[in-house]
Amino acid sequence: MNYHVFDDYEALSEHASEFILNYVRQKPTATICVASGETPLLTFQKIVAKAQPGDFDQATFVGLDEWVGISPDNPGSCRSYIDGPLIKPLGIPAERVSFFDSLTDDLAAECDRVNEFIASRGGLDVIMVGIGMNGHLGLNEPGTSFETYAHVSDLEEVTASVGQKYFESNTPLTQGITVGLRHVLEAKVAIVIANGAKKKAIIERVLNEPVGENLPASALKLHANSYLWVDAAANPA
Repeated sequence: MNYHVFDDYEALSEHASEFILNYVRQKPTATICVASGETPLLTFQKIVAKAQPGDFDQATFVGLDEWVGISPDNPGSCRSYIDGPLIKPLGIPAERVSFFDSLTDDLAAECDRVNEFIASRGGLDVIMVGIGMNGHLGLNEPGTSFETYAHVSDLEEVTASVGQKYFESNTPLTQGITVGLRHVLEAKVAIVIANGAKKKAIIERVLNEPVGENLPASALKLHANSYLWVDAAANPA
């Protein structure tokens, strides 16, 4: 795991955006999995601002996760945080994007569909995710097997509580549907980005604790080409 501290959120986002842009310019058919939430928003904005015509004409995107039972039209949905600032501005057509349908009556089949979508493209080239206060990656909560592909997870209280910030009113959040930790480990490049003092404690745990399923983000240490990028405020040193 390669660890790097950037001066601030702006510098972190600049670097992350340049990495993604350079990757797709070298491999135009890249399959990229991205997270929702607040941390990647500036990265998305910078990608859109700097993208040249043709950069993403062959690239495929996968949405990392979704709250079970939340409509994609809900402004607090994970899809909204990717679709609005990144997918639509880049003009990515529907056939080259996969978002979880968390309203389906058959969530297991939806997991299979996403697994097949990723496998049909030779796996993920890049996965770029944030990190939860409990160390989750996507909605892979503590205790999730590192061997898990897409699956439905029961959310810890801290995840459900923090998730409320995305919604205009109190919204019950009990389960998530998410790309699995096996997808993270099998991606050609795995990136975790974090910013702000609130992430300092969990970054310290990732840096200092041994690899274990009680700390999902520790899986990065098993990946031969993984990066943990944080701003100075999130750096525990």
